[in-house]
Amino acid sequence: MDFRILRRMGHFLAVAEEGHFGRAAARLGVSQPPLTAQIQALEAELGVRLLERTRKGARPTREGEALLPILRRLAEEAKQVESLARELRAGRHAPMAMACVTSALFDYLPPLVRGLRSAAPDSALAVREMDTADAVEALRRGEVDFALARLDRDRPPLRVLPLGADALVAALPEGHALLREGGPLPLSALAGEALVLLPRSISPAYFDRQVTACREAGFEPVAMREVGSAMAQLAFVAAGLGVALVSSGMAVLRPPGVAFRALAGPVGSVGVALVWNGERETEAARAAIAAARRAFPAAGDGA
Repeated sequence: MDFRILRRMGHFLAVAEEGHFGRAAARLGVSQPPLTAQIQALEAELGVRLLERTRKGARPTREGEALLPILRRLAEEAKQVESLARELRAGRHAPMAMACVTSALFDYLPPLVRGLRSAAPDSALAVREMDTADAVEALRRGEVDFALARLDRDRPPLRVLPLGADALVAALPEGHALLREGGPLPLSALAGEALVLLPRSISPAYFDRQVTACREAGFEPVAMREVGSAMAQLAFVAAGLGVALVSSGMAVLRPPGVAFRALAGPVGSVGVALVWNGERETEAARAAIAAARRAFPAAGDGA
């Protein structure tokens, strides 16, 4: 990386923000002639004039104004690179990046994070909420180290460690007729209801489990509405646009306008697994596997 051009960008930003070469030089701790020379070198490198002098000092040209947002972003990213490099030189662990499906945020994510924090307190952890399909692609591209997702088996190069399973529960609009009777709700009672589902492309295992449960209860789900996220499922239910089968992990949200009911009989469950890329298994992924085995004693027994 050529840090000279990044330094010149910083000099230009200082003058643009201060509106004066002298004040910018004082802010940077340099004399004014070298500052001017650095900006001239940047202008020569970019092939455009960035600053024009005024009676009160200096201001960006039209070209300079156009480049300001990009240069600010580059300067900020350069600071992050230098900061991370300092941490790595000091022996700190590289940051970990993970993906997590919405329905695992409350009961699976906290124990895993606590385990990671305990084992590697100096490591930074970035958590990205995304559906299973996006998490799979992020793992394949190396954008995250590991994920909490709804996969039921290895999909080479992806490896799967089952952590547990959530029961399916019914999500109904408040005031729905099926809520008048107490006790668990037979799944067959949802026959003929508009079912709000996540598309199979987002989470095949989740979709298949719900459709299979309906068929085992004696009906084919019809008039289905497909939405892009588990939160959207609940929003559609709250709006009275249908009912949904969701994981018990989503029931803890208790959104207004939605009532949850347990389902009678063996309706199956939907599993949550720790997933990583076996072809590019990172140190962070190995740490997550160890933490998951500690946090979930039944890990690997099947989801």
